[in-house]
Amino acid sequence: MPTSAQTAISKQRARSQADKDLRRTHLIAAARHLFAKASFEAVTIAEVAEQAGVAKGTAYIYFANKETLFLELVRAELSDWLVELTLKLKRLRSTDLATAVPRLLARSVTERAALRRLLVLLHSVIEPHIDEVAARDFKLFLHDLLTQGSTAIAAKLPGLSPQDAATLVLQLHALVISVTQLADPPPVIAKVMSDDPKLQAMCIDFESFMTATLTTLVRGTLHKG
Repeated sequence: MPTSAQTAISKQRARSQADKDLRRTHLIAAARHLFAKASFEAVTIAEVAEQAGVAKGTAYIYFANKETLFLELVRAELSDWLVELTLKLKRLRSTDLATAVPRLLARSVTERAALRRLLVLLHSVIEPHIDEVAARDFKLFLHDLLTQGSTAIAAKLPGLSPQDAATLVLQLHALVISVTQLADPPPVIAKVMSDDPKLQAMCIDFESFMTATLTTLVRGTLHKG
């Protein structure tokens, strides 16, 4: 829920750029809060506005639609992930970095359930409903994130070129989307697989599967080099 100070600011007309940025931040935070408890389809702009302490019409001044709002939430989640990942890579100490780095990458996304859910939605649900300006701005953001992430990974893995590190980040992105869906199927599918011994091998644990797959990719790339 917004604090009394946030509500007071929200009820006022945002005049300065700082006030406008703060209101955007409140709306994104509200979307994050609601998305943690409900599906994308269940969250509405009206609920986000109420959570942020502003009128529904005010929310539309800042975001053209729900998809544009959630695009900003994706950006916020990815930015937080990159900051944390970069710090953990710098602190990582291991005699077997080809194993330790993939394990760290897998854990970094395992711990961010909201990010994983958002990435599943990103290309098929969110991006088709944004305009060209927002799309270009977001893709430039992703390009910068890719550069920073791959640089941090390459610095930790001697023998991994910057280009190979960038490919690894893109592979991580694709894996998060596909493995999230495999590891968290609809209830009816989960029940069918768990009830039938022949199908239980298809039930996967997200972090274990990601760790094994990323380790194979890293070791194969290093061996190739």
